[in-house]
Amino acid sequence: MSNPTKPTIIIIPGSFCALSQYESVINQLKSHGYPVEGVELETIGPRDNAPTLYDDAASVAALATRLADEGKDVVLVPHSYGGLVACEASKGLAKSVREKEGKNGGISRIVFVTSVIGRIGESLKDIMAGENDLNYIRVEGEYMFMDPASCAPVVFSDLPLDQGIFWSAQMPCHSAISFAQKLTYAAYKDIPTSYLQVCERDKCISPRLQNKIIAALDSQSDLKVERHSVQADHAIHITQPKAVVDVVRKAIGDVE
Repeated sequence: MSNPTKPTIIIIPGSFCALSQYESVINQLKSHGYPVEGVELETIGPRDNAPTLYDDAASVAALATRLADEGKDVVLVPHSYGGLVACEASKGLAKSVREKEGKNGGISRIVFVTSVIGRIGESLKDIMAGENDLNYIRVEGEYMFMDPASCAPVVFSDLPLDQGIFWSAQMPCHSAISFAQKLTYAAYKDIPTSYLQVCERDKCISPRLQNKIIAALDSQSDLKVERHSVQADHAIHITQPKAVVDVVRKAIGDVE
């Protein structure tokens, strides 16, 4: 049963990921008394006109606004590409910003899970440039598609190959334009942030790039990033969901 005194958590999936992939994380958070919401990315799955990063952000912002207007504190937990969505969605919704406007509720923290996070004017493509060749992604028209056999050793590298291929095959197509769109709001300047840093074994967003991202955030804001390191692959929500839950609880101050 959820505890109304605890913040409401919003799970924001990574690219190519349906919200159902985060079911274990969501259920474990609920077992600790957290109200949990989630969003299905607009950019997932084929549509007549491919949605954008800003469409994803609008979906998250609408949910966070409703919760904030109910006076609730909100914690965003974005994974991978979801980090950019979380930043873009937080414009005007930081708890500190709303307090100055005489409003209750708002986004009180973002817990980035091995996320892509940029400075204003940067896109996912900009941030990932030179990181890896993404040869497991093919572009057809307005959408990107995963090749399961090539994706599995990169994204699900902690799993046996057959299990990694199984999970990779569950990943829908993703709107191509979203990877090229620029961030317009640096949420980490107004909202305390934590970063679940996946060390050594993340072959999608390498530890080197994660350290570079965190250093960039620290250089841009007086609110220094709180780091939490875990030995895991990029798909930590599948391979080690308890580790995600433990870090979220620590970041919120629920456990030492």
